[in-house]
Amino acid sequence: MNPIVFFAELKRRNVYKVAVAYAVVGWLGIQIAMEVFPFFEIPNWGVRLVVLLIIIGVLLLTGTWDHWMNHLRDWAGQDSGIGSGL
Repeated sequence: MNPIVFFAELKRRNVYKVAVAYAVVGWLGIQIAMEVFPFFEIPNWGVRLVVLLIIIGVLLLTGTWDHWMNHLRDWAGQDSGIGSGL
């Protein structure tokens, strides 16, 4: 696969925007956890759990993105049957 075509396809699908948004929200979640958890006397493993959940979320998002996009493409291409005549 041509890298130029690959990165153009990522840009067309707004993958860059989603990745940046997820990184910002993940970073914000980690920062909030690091500041708030000690106040409520939540142990340090709670912050580690938040980081782990964010990493798992990234893996699930990237693993299901292509499947989800193919599903949407198939769904949009199907004839809804409306106005097709009987």
